[in-house]
Amino acid sequence: MKFSKLIFLLLILLFCISACSPQGSIHQLSNANNKSVTDKKVVNQEMKDHQPSIPLSFETVLVGKNPTSNFLIDAEHNYFQLKIINKSKVLITFNLVNNENGKEVFTDQVKPNKVFTWNINTAYLKGLDSGKYTIQYRSNGSNMNGIAYGQLSSTPEGLH
Repeated sequence: MKFSKLIFLLLILLFCISACSPQGSIHQLSNANNKSVTDKKVVNQEMKDHQPSIPLSFETVLVGKNPTSNFLIDAEHNYFQLKIINKSKVLITFNLVNNENGKEVFTDQVKPNKVFTWNINTAYLKGLDSGKYTIQYRSNGSNMNGIAYGQLSSTPEGLH
């Protein structure tokens, strides 16, 4: 009886150790089909080289056909910068939408194997309205491969 309790305690301990191991944080992302996609922090050195130095509001691994990024802009941090790294052989089209009023902020594309950067202060001198936003990525029905980063700042200069 004591031996089975000891094994049971060891199994619980092993489970706790594996669950708490530092393998990077995990975020849940939703795609257009309402399925959950697990996004682990990037460990690929090439991707690390493109990671920005200021804090991120989101980081989305672009896999499949229609991934999305959802994020919140508050009144104090309404300047936004977007960086998309397209590692696939397909064109990625994306659009940024304000969920509060349904208005599309902008639509653009990232060519295959290219990096796209968009800084809000080039188009919106006072920043974006606070609220919930979504970026939807599309690849004309093909599977895409890449990563998208969103950054927020209280000033336009904070995004450089």
